[in-house]
Amino acid sequence: MIDPATSTFSAPIPAAPLESILCSEELLTRPRRPPDHETENSALVALASALADSPRTILQTLADKVLEVLDADSAGLSLLTKDGKRFYWAAISGAWRPHIGGGTPRDFGPCGDVLDRNIPMLFSHWELRYPYLSAALPLADEGLLVPFYANGKSVGTIWAIAHSNRRKFDAEDLRLLESMGRFASAAYQTVESIEDLKLEVAAREKAEAARRNSEMQTKLAHANRVATVGQLSASITHEVTQPITAVAACADAALRWLRQQPPNVERALLSLNKIADDTKRAGEILAGIRALVVKAPRQKETFDINEAIREIMMLAQSEMRKKGISVVMELGEGLPPLEGDRIQLQQVMLNLINNAVQAMSADGIESRDLVISSKTDRDGIVVSVRDSGPGLDPANPERVFEAFYSSKPDGLGMGLSICRSIIEAHGGRLWASANMPRGATFQFTVPAKDFH
Repeated sequence: MIDPATSTFSAPIPAAPLESILCSEELLTRPRRPPDHETENSALVALASALADSPRTILQTLADKVLEVLDADSAGLSLLTKDGKRFYWAAISGAWRPHIGGGTPRDFGPCGDVLDRNIPMLFSHWELRYPYLSAALPLADEGLLVPFYANGKSVGTIWAIAHSNRRKFDAEDLRLLESMGRFASAAYQTVESIEDLKLEVAAREKAEAARRNSEMQTKLAHANRVATVGQLSASITHEVTQPITAVAACADAALRWLRQQPPNVERALLSLNKIADDTKRAGEILAGIRALVVKAPRQKETFDINEAIREIMMLAQSEMRKKGISVVMELGEGLPPLEGDRIQLQQVMLNLINNAVQAMSADGIESRDLVISSKTDRDGIVVSVRDSGPGLDPANPERVFEAFYSSKPDGLGMGLSICRSIIEAHGGRLWASANMPRGATFQFTVPAKDFH
């Protein structure tokens, strides 16, 4: 196959002068075969049908019909490339069919000669002038070419080839080729217009898809903002309910102690102190949630994680004692200090502990054991809360962290989602796993100060 795209022609020297291979004038002196208008019209009808039904195949259909109507051995269409440097054989029928996709240089070949002179031309053994065409087998005994145009601009040639002297082209062949050349020009313009229209439609569809996508992103952003407001409201309700409930219980207890005769002031004072502690904790939780939502800087302090765990256990021990839950604390020794928001991290630990207590409060739980541990690993400090409750779905333990998902009938499904946000804001991670044969373990890791 000839491929001028990869061939180089530096200062090409013709092997023979152009006049030696031209025989265009013989077209007028050769015996002219009578016109076959029926065959010509049939070919044009077939081309029109192809243009209507399958525009992409029109050029190949044209080559097929030129081969048929001119009784040629090969026929085809040469189109200029976009850069105008060469012709490529866009459609071929007959013996040269295997060469489809090849071509000739724009400035050194038969097609270029035709366009330069803007006239039909008949060549004989053009390989004598253009040696590279000797690779296009079978060789051309004669080649008849006519130009065709699109929108007044030359875009290529249409040609017919005889590979032996059994067939000599005449004036009738020239008339037919020019007629089909005019159709080729109109067909080419139509195909180009269709392609341009398709590109325009595709561009419009792309713009419309982009517009719809933009609208969808806007709606999603709005939905996320609404969800954020809902999460804020739900998290405040969820997180503050626990200390408020404790405050109400202690207030009732204080009133009972004061109504006794004589009043039990000592017991009442204990309940009032507990009220003060829980009220302070509620305020700290609200401040922590607000800081998380508005992205305010966390209140950094350096503290001992084990001490923070013990403080939380002091707050939760009465509830665990009431539920009959045994607690084991496995706190690592010599842990490096943490730097972060102590209140937020204690909020996470208290939430994990309360969830474990509630899980083990369900009916049918025989062993109610809670294990809290701390240790170091390569990521920093790891805190673990393990319970013997009903457990998690082993196939999807991550679901418990989804906002608004809860296994509790009255749960809001926000606690663990908020906890994960707090841990991630500290540069750590929070995850859950199912225990065997029952129970669940929640663990989080946070970087320690100056830990390597």
